[in-house]
Amino acid sequence: MRPSPLFSKINTGEQCYESEYASYKGVALKTFIYLGIAVLVAALTVIYLPQILSANFEMFMVVLGVSGIVGFISYMIGRFIPKTAKYAGALYAVCEGLFLGALTGAIELLYPGVAFLAVFSTLIIFSVTLTLFATGIIKVNKLFVKIAYVIGLSALAVVLFTAIYTMINGPIQNIGVVIAIQAFLILYGSITLTLNFTEAQFVVNFGCDKSAEWSVALGLTVTLIYIYIELLRLLAIIASRRD
Repeated sequence: MRPSPLFSKINTGEQCYESEYASYKGVALKTFIYLGIAVLVAALTVIYLPQILSANFEMFMVVLGVSGIVGFISYMIGRFIPKTAKYAGALYAVCEGLFLGALTGAIELLYPGVAFLAVFSTLIIFSVTLTLFATGIIKVNKLFVKIAYVIGLSALAVVLFTAIYTMINGPIQNIGVVIAIQAFLILYGSITLTLNFTEAQFVVNFGCDKSAEWSVALGLTVTLIYIYIELLRLLAIIASRRD
């Protein structure tokens, strides 16, 4: 079970009067730590995936399933109990790394180069969204938050509908519809990024303790991984239609 940014929330933490306050640099560093753990585990999984699958495919699928559940639980704990975010986030990164490695490795075997494009596209979306937010072109006010939640609930509804439709009728054959669904899910991820940036801005401006940085970093990590996965799926679908 893969966490969705839909469950992200703005954690304000507790106001503190110590010398150590949350900073943008601290949030960025901790986000890189989480992403670094996930990427390292994913890379190792990709490297050893053929040997793992040939040795014990069933056991690997069980481990993958368990890691997904553990990752989801650790993410929820880390976000809703900020004091645990430092360790819960690390556990989430390890679990998500296994999933990312398996998914990326499988897709790369079928469509070489797709993973690189997904990573590059994720960086572009992050950079553009951050620029729009930092320059004030995108303003996160009450209306924006309401719209974000409507889009989030709509995205959840689309995922559920697609899953049910696929179970009953098989995969959607209309490539235009498939691309539109993926584009909408990616749009949702981009909107969620702005909420993550707002959370970071809030904990810095509010003067929260540096421990709040871990929770903000976890939210950013989940959103970035979510966007990467949806981009990977979209690019794989497009590549499959070209073959």
